[in-house]
Amino acid sequence: MIKDICGLISAICQELRSFTDIAVFGMSGGADSTLVAALCSEALGAENVKSLHMPYNELDKETFNSRSMSAAKRLGIGAKFISIGAIAEALNAAVAQVADTPTSQLNAGNGRSRARMTLLYGASAALAEANPGKRVRVIGTGNLSEDYIGYDTKGGDALADIFPIGELFKSEVYQLLEHFRDAGKLDEDHIDRVPSAGLWDGQTDEDELGFSYYEMEPVIRQLLNGDTPPDAPVSKLVQDMRAANKHKHEAPPSIVLRNFCD
Repeated sequence: MIKDICGLISAICQELRSFTDIAVFGMSGGADSTLVAALCSEALGAENVKSLHMPYNELDKETFNSRSMSAAKRLGIGAKFISIGAIAEALNAAVAQVADTPTSQLNAGNGRSRARMTLLYGASAALAEANPGKRVRVIGTGNLSEDYIGYDTKGGDALADIFPIGELFKSEVYQLLEHFRDAGKLDEDHIDRVPSAGLWDGQTDEDELGFSYYEMEPVIRQLLNGDTPPDAPVSKLVQDMRAANKHKHEAPPSIVLRNFCD
């Protein structure tokens, strides 16, 4: 639980201002990206916040991105609505050719995430060209609950220039969203209470993982403190996913070769 909400928000805003002049990120309608939008607006001013809303299909438009566009409008930030359907389908078709087999549901879903990140970095470069002298950066929306177990896509939402809420548990994300709601900057309808990565129709994080973020949080806290969590299925899931996905958040290694060179 956050003990000093105003102090924490102030610290995030200070870091964002020291890092970038214009923020670019994807808004999915989920809790994390909505919070990042509110924080970036607070830090940089709404005019310096650019959100991309990138549905894959009509269901995305009617559900996730209907909420994300409403939240962006409420905050007064820049918003562009860009469909990734054709991009993702072309990518998945190319991947299927490489493996000579149809692309799996999971791989296709990760392809959507990577398509969105490609657009974000292209948009960041375009905005930098249009705003000479301004630092334009892609802002990540990952939180600690997801990042610790690697529940994200390498080259997709695991990639960004800075993660302002990367040390906050999902419960703390909701705590901040409720703060912004109570301050009149967001409405309750803008707060997604059923987390979904939006990788395929009907997907939810809890259904895929088998546990909620609230169930996993005590385990992650114990592991971060160096303690041994109790022997339970949720503990095994957290530790297994952490071990399997840790590479997603590590800098790529370079092979040491200079001793062979001048």
